[in-house]
Formats: sequence, C-alpha cells, structure tokens
Amino acid sequence: MASPESSVLRNLPRSCGLSARPGTKDPQALLRFGFRAAAEHGLWPLGLDWIGGDLDGEVWCGRGPIEQGRQGAIDWNRAGGCLSLSLVLDDPPEQDPEARVHAAYRDLIELARSKDCPHLLRAWNYLPAINEGAGDAERYRRFCLGRARALEAAGYDEASLCAGTAIGGEEPKLRLHLLCGSEPGVNIENPRQVSAYRYPRQYGPRSPSFARATLLPGAEGEALLMISGTASVVGHETRHVGDVLAQTREILANMDSLLAESARRSDRPGLARFGADSLVRVYLREAADWPAVERLLRDAWPGARLAAFRGDVCRSDLLVEIEAVTHG
Repeated sequence: MASPESSVLRNLPRSCGLSARPGTKDPQALLRFGFRAAAEHGLWPLGLDWIGGDLDGEVWCGRGPIEQGRQGAIDWNRAGGCLSLSLVLDDPPEQDPEARVHAAYRDLIELARSKDCPHLLRAWNYLPAINEGAGDAERYRRFCLGRARALEAAGYDEASLCAGTAIGGEEPKLRLHLLCGSEPGVNIENPRQVSAYRYPRQYGPRSPSFARATLLPGAEGEALLMISGTASVVGHETRHVGDVLAQTREILANMDSLLAESARRSDRPGLARFGADSLVRVYLREAADWPAVERLLRDAWPGARLAAFRGDVCRSDLLVEIEAVTHG
C-alpha cells in the first residue's frame, strides 16, 4: 500500500510537465545549459571549465509553448506552470557578496511572483572565490547570509526551500539560475545527513538554504527528481579530508540513501537507482582527479550521462561534489 506521503506527489497538478535530457539544440526549451563550447544565444553557461564526460549540455522542457523575455538583468522563460530565471552580475572576488546576493534573490523572487510561479523548485548558484575569507567572512558564508535574508523577507520557510547547488569558480561573475513553479514540489531529505538548513552555528551565521532534493511530476506521467549538490558529509561533518576517492565513495553512499528515500516517499521504485535518463554533474577542486573519479562513477552508475567541471566546493575541505537529475 502506498504511504500517505506518496499521495502528495500523485495529487500535484501536472502543469509543469518538466523533463530534462542531454543536448542543447531545442530552441523552445524552458532552459538550456551549455557545458563545452562558448555559449551560443539562449544557452546558460556555468562559468566553469568543462573537464570531461559524455554530457555536453542539458535541455529542460516544460509543457506547452514557450514565452520568454527580459526584465532588468533577468532573462526568463515560461512553459505552462514552470518558469526559468537567469541572472548574471559582476562579482569582484575581493568584495563581500552579501548585499549583492540579497538584492539578486529579492529581484528573482519578485519576478517569479509576478509570473504566478512563486514556488522554488531548483537553484544553481555559481560565484568566484567561494572559500576566500576567514571564519564568518568567508564568501560562501556571506552568500548564505544574503540568500537567507532575501528568502525570509519574502516569507519562505524551511518547507519552501528547494534543491540547490553552490559552486565556486574563477570567473568574476555571480550566476544564479532558478526554476520556479505555480505549484510546489516535494522536498526530500537524506537520512544520512542533517538537513543543510539545520546545520549548527559552526558553519556560519546562517545555515545554507536548500533541500537535499526536490521531486515533482514530470512529462508523460513520470516524476522528476532534482538532487542537490551532494558531498562527503555524514550528519553535518566532512568525511575523508584529503582523499578524493574516499569522498567520492561517501557521495555514492549518500546518493544511494537519497534515492531510496525518494523512491519510498513517492512510491516509485524506479527512482531508487540512476539509469540511462539520469544526468549527472561532477564538480572537482582538482581537474587531475577526474579520470580516477570517473572510473568510480562509471562502475556505480553505468547508464548515467556525466559532465565534470573544475569548481570549488563550498567547504574548503571538500574535494568533490555531485548533483543529478533523474526520472522515474
């Protein structure tokens, strides 16, 4: 018998019909990420160096015709009940990003609400020098503070958060990409980890504002599972400092746990494992680690499509982070 929780997913309106697949060529996509080549018109680059894999981009499609436009510095696309937002701002790495992030998220939220898509579904955040600064002056901690202030001022609580990623790069830009919806998704937490929004004070003045994963109805009766950037963290503590392969194995254990929890919550056994329709992004502090990490991931997820990037993880003692999107 399905649990009461699983009925939450089945009863959600299918206004988004959201799906994700490899590629970049669909000009009518809700959003298109380009990984390898210089960005062509309509592609959303990450601002990170692509270092390997068989995935050169992602196309995310919604239900129905695409509307698109630009308001201020924000590019937006809408299909049915889903809205994508992209904002790119100069972000000098020697400056405190808190005020810039607060204003950016405020503007993104205001636009999402004006388009009748107030619910956060997925967020990608890329900023330079993410680990620079000592203690609470670290740029990532300041980023978390600015984001949390904007979300709270707009009335979002823990239940309103969504899957998210925050990665550092060398480009002096703040890149924020959001998916929002007219209806909320279902957030999933990992039994092996403390929820990020409940981390203790030692990690900064404000805990990171994201859920471990967000689940929502996809295209053709499927469910779409969007998994946040996942690292070698058990409880709230970093494991295997200095050992990239041990950290990758811990991520595999975290992913297995999260997938099992997602399958249980949604009563969809197909979400318990990655398959041929699973898209995986890997962020590595050292590009030279990719071949060894790739071998581990290919053995664990032989059908998944992989893309690897040179990027800094939000904790300086973490060497690798992995995010994914899958259907079931």
